[in-house]
Formats: sequence, C-alpha cells, structure tokens
Amino acid sequence: MSFFENMAKENIGISDEVIAKNLIASATGAANAYLNALMTSTTPEVRAIYSSSLSQIITGHSALTELMMKREWGDPYIEPKEQLGSVYEKVRISMEEIRQ
Repeated sequence: MSFFENMAKENIGISDEVIAKNLIASATGAANAYLNALMTSTTPEVRAIYSSSLSQIITGHSALTELMMKREWGDPYIEPKEQLGSVYEKVRISMEEIRQ
C-alpha cells in the first residue's frame, strides 16, 4: 500500500491513481489560467512571471503524465470508446464497493 493510501484509506479509500488524475486535471486548469493571463497581460515583467509559471506547470504535467504511463493508469493510444468503457468499468466497480 502506498503512502497516500495509508494516510487516506480509513477515511475515503483514495488511491495514488486518483490523486495523480486529479493533479493532472488541476494542472490543466492552471495551465489554461496562466496561458490566458499571459496572453492578456501587457507589462513585460508580468508576462515573464506568467511565462515562467506556465513553464513550471507544463513540466509538472509532463512528469505526472510520464508517471501515469509507467504505472499503466492510462493509455493515450487506445480508442476513445475503449477509454470510456474502461472508465465506466472502474466507476461501476467503485460504486459496488461503496454499496457493500
């Protein structure tokens, strides 16, 4: 059992995969926000700050994506229908576990 699972297992049963996917989603939202701020700012100093922050977010996102691929928590090369089916199956299993 991983560190995160040990900390949260008794309360909500969260896994490293769930945490990583939430971090990816958050990083995507943050990257969009910083990109919008960068594109609309006019001061060179502010643009440099936003650009630097955006680069850090992209680097973190890339590292998380690589980790997810190594752990086989997702496969970006499968068909969208198969991806949806996989997610549906995981949700179905989770819902059955909650009901028990």
